[in-house]
Amino acid sequence: MLHNLWINELRSRKVRTGEGLVAVEETPIVDAKPDAESNIFTTQVLNAVNTLPEAQRACVMLAYVEGYRYHETADILGVPIGTVMSRLSAARAKLAFLKEPGT
Repeated sequence: MLHNLWINELRSRKVRTGEGLVAVEETPIVDAKPDAESNIFTTQVLNAVNTLPEAQRACVMLAYVEGYRYHETADILGVPIGTVMSRLSAARAKLAFLKEPGT
């Protein structure tokens, strides 16, 4: 899943910078087979993100996964940039709380 997200990020960067789409065949792939530890960590991160309320989850996915800037995320969601910043702050706080030992 992260591999596909990475490929999509490369494509979106090219489109946003005016270079057009990038063919998958032309995209360099460093390691297409993640180790078991990476798979476990990825699953844990996605599970934690999925526990967030929908508004926070959408902001996290757009800003941190898709790589949009805060103002782009605000435009996509149709909310003020301050709302995006507030939602991301709340999401980071919740995710930090989830990773603390004993929680």
